Amino acid sequence: MLFVGIDLAWSEKNNTGIAIIEGDEKRGRLLNADIVVSDSEITDYVSGKVGKKDALIAIDAPLVVPNVEGRRIAEKIVGDLFRKYDAGAHPANRTRLGAWSNGKIRGEELVKALQELGFKHNPNVKGMERTRKLFEVYPHPSTVVLFGLNSIIKYKAKPNREEAFRISEFKRYERLIKGLSSANPSLKIGSNVMLGDKMNAMRQSELKKHEDMLDAVFCAYIAYYYWKHPDKCAILGSMKEGYIVTPIFDHMKGTQKNLF
Repeated sequence: MLFVGIDLAWSEKNNTGIAIIEGDEKRGRLLNADIVVSDSEITDYVSGKVGKKDALIAIDAPLVVPNVEGRRIAEKIVGDLFRKYDAGAHPANRTRLGAWSNGKIRGEELVKALQELGFKHNPNVKGMERTRKLFEVYPHPSTVVLFGLNSIIKYKAKPNREEAFRISEFKRYERLIKGLSSANPSLKIGSNVMLGDKMNAMRQSELKKHEDMLDAVFCAYIAYYYWKHPDKCAILGSMKEGYIVTPIFDHMKGTQKNLF
């Protein structure tokens, strides 16, 4: 079974990370991790490396955005559950997202293109089923749950965030992802993917590419984990109003009336 992670940029002018894991019920290995740009490059990549094989595609981007303004129910639920972990989600609406893609929602357009390749947009996944589906994910709450964190890893560039602190958090993110080698299911990643101290001398543009690629690897692992442990995950929201798939803590189960 293949698991594809896509860290989708809001605009085709920016880089998108994409990664593919091959795995069974116990262990997986990272096959590819790359940077692409356009929607056609994404679909060509999936078509070329996945072909007709069974696969789950986890996309970090809003895929269902019915609201013109404000936020979706998905962001509200994520905020309710994960705000104390600093893992709330930015509001997604057609006005905000459309400004980056000539009035269109890039995630919705990518869904249409992937459906032409035979993937079904359906966040309902049964344990270890053989299928071809795609769905929306959001890495921040997933890192909190899968790595057992009290707060998100602050590796992204933000105003007033010191570079030395960001690099140290980036290295922590790498170590945690590498530690998935002993998780259930486990993930083997080649040492060439991890940069470690090399990040100290990297330019911002290079760091951003590495960030996009690592996020794609983690998105692929979310898909893999969801496939193995659907009972430990939740669909927050609905297909009509927008949703996000994420692992959740046991104490969160049944606390939200708006679960899918």
